[in-house]
Amino acid sequence: MTAQLTLNKTNRYQILAAAEVSVKTKETAYGTPQQNFDRIAALWNVILSEKLGKEHKISAADVGMMMVSIKLARLIETPDHKDSAIDLAGYAAILGEIA
Repeated sequence: MTAQLTLNKTNRYQILAAAEVSVKTKETAYGTPQQNFDRIAALWNVILSEKLGKEHKISAADVGMMMVSIKLARLIETPDHKDSAIDLAGYAAILGEIA
């Protein structure tokens, strides 16, 4: 599967297959999704600590939802961007796993 295909020439099965490859590749580079999203949450909690206060903490599931939101925001601007659709499918799958 090449990243050069546009969404209008890519079916849902190809997008899901590409998302699976992407998730597996990223796990090799960044650790499990749970480890990576816990790490991101910890960093975001430090960065946002003054705004969130001690009683509010970002979780790994929150990270998943925010990553899905980032991809949706990008797709609003460029709805036919295949890589964003692939990433969206991957983040949705990870969210379903870690939530």
